[in-house]
Amino acid sequence: MVFLFRILLIAGGFVLIYIIGKPMVETIQYQLDGNKVKGIVIGFRGSKSSKSIFEDNTTKVGKKYKARRPVYRYPKVAGSLDSLQGYATSTIILPWMNFELHEEVNVVMDKNDPSQSHIFSKGIFFTDCILILLSLYMVKLGIRKSD
Repeated sequence: MVFLFRILLIAGGFVLIYIIGKPMVETIQYQLDGNKVKGIVIGFRGSKSSKSIFEDNTTKVGKKYKARRPVYRYPKVAGSLDSLQGYATSTIILPWMNFELHEEVNVVMDKNDPSQSHIFSKGIFFTDCILILLSLYMVKLGIRKSD
């Protein structure tokens, strides 16, 4: 039973690393490629798989407030009138780093497919780093022998 738990812990950790790390690596790659424009936050998505867009950047869950993922609009290329819409895949842990409605954001995108974009911000990067470290800790717990 313990062996099965360890395997699930290791597998779960690697799955989380992939889910969180892929957008993080893409954001860094797009930033280094220099494909960046200024975008604007136009709303916030609800929790989980919700596609509803709200004006409030937080939602109340029980007695606590939880950040929502920003939805942003950005031009296909700098100075263009054609725009695209995207949303962040992760929320921000620290409330003072949360986004506000109509806030200007730095958007990085794929040079071949401008619809593939991410917000480049300290808050999202910090949150993703913390979650990657927790996922690595899960893997470590699964690999480490008990004393």
